[in-house]
Amino acid sequence: MEIEVKVENNKVVDAKSSGLLFRGFEKMLLGRAPFDAIYFTERICGICSTAHSVVSTLALEDAIGVQPSENDKILRDIIHGWEFIQNHVRHFYLYTLPDFVLTPDIQPVSSAGLYDLRLPEALNKKISEDYLEAVKFSRLSHQGLAVLGGKAPHNHGVFVGGVTEGLDASKLVHLKYLVSEIKAFINNRMLEDVNIIAEYYKDYFKMGIGYGNLMSYGVFDTYKEKEISYVNPAVLINGQIRSFEQIKITENIYNSWYKGETVQDNLFGGFTEDDMNKAQAYSFVKAPRYQGHPMEVGPLARMILSGNYENKISMMDRTIARVLEAKKVIEIIEGLLERVSFEPVGQRQYDISDSSRGSGLKDTTRGSLGHWVSIENKVINHYNIITPSAWNCSPTDSKGARGVIEQALIGTELQNPEQPVEIGRIVRSFDPCISCATHVVSDRFKSVEIIICP
Repeated sequence: MEIEVKVENNKVVDAKSSGLLFRGFEKMLLGRAPFDAIYFTERICGICSTAHSVVSTLALEDAIGVQPSENDKILRDIIHGWEFIQNHVRHFYLYTLPDFVLTPDIQPVSSAGLYDLRLPEALNKKISEDYLEAVKFSRLSHQGLAVLGGKAPHNHGVFVGGVTEGLDASKLVHLKYLVSEIKAFINNRMLEDVNIIAEYYKDYFKMGIGYGNLMSYGVFDTYKEKEISYVNPAVLINGQIRSFEQIKITENIYNSWYKGETVQDNLFGGFTEDDMNKAQAYSFVKAPRYQGHPMEVGPLARMILSGNYENKISMMDRTIARVLEAKKVIEIIEGLLERVSFEPVGQRQYDISDSSRGSGLKDTTRGSLGHWVSIENKVINHYNIITPSAWNCSPTDSKGARGVIEQALIGTELQNPEQPVEIGRIVRSFDPCISCATHVVSDRFKSVEIIICP
């Protein structure tokens, strides 16, 4: 991933978000047995692999007409919930805090060179200690996922029809123990730490605002009980919350390295070939749009749309919302564990029709994730994936509408253009899906580039 900004008078006046890695997972799936999609798409990401297993399973269930039992749905949501926890703990402490705190020098890239470190020594020491503890609790979250999913990342527990492994008394005791440990860390350490950062960096409540358009496909949204429910599918456009309609999603490839129709509204077709010679293109990421609008997705979008957060949209609000969502989700997992039963899983042999198609849409750690599958002659003949980071990290579209991160950077005032920490902080507040975060700064052409290399 590469972020390039144009700076005039110490203010960002233009920005480009580029995805520089071509993966080709959609191509890999062509001609394969439909159920292969679950385990193939998990390999898209090692951090959010469960998200892809859940959403690809939903797409396949839609295609072949399968409904899992209520108990299997609960087990699947518990597995998915653990991924939220490990991601949010990991992102806040290991990816966000080093921008604000002088962390221990055991990390690969030291924060000692940052000029904008404001915390008093005692608070810096306190958060640094929590930084080290967070590694343990992120690992424990993956342990919770593995209890039901078999392993983490790339679980084998989520499958068509529900799950592959049921719950017994020993697993339930283990999971409740993990919930109590992690819940205490979130309530006693994580919430306090994000409030400390917010207190000393109040100016970041005015940075990284963007369009203000928010979207969620919904998650933990199939239950009637309030304590285990979260957010229903919805969008916020021009200040108004509206119901979500899948048919309004399109993809725009004007500035993306692909051939094909510029605006694609058939998510079950319209396969595009890569085109590295495309003159104006600067990203392998397409530009998904909802009714023509760039949409921000992720924890802040979910917290606002669900009524759990009443603040505004900014870099700091995104960070706070991610921590508050960790608290919300661990409580949901706790509630689901009180409702799950010791029942046999509902697995059986499933028939694949000669021709069918299905879609799976669900919110995951970083935001709204969608899979669309088309089956012909019992094999996959088209597969389409729109990730949360495609929504947030998209390039400018054919109408000139910048991507969400691009727009969030516009107007940012840099205290020191030679060390533009504001840019990195804003970008990372979206939790862009990258497995590595090496940062290189260049002042070529009187612009500033921050390059985030996968």
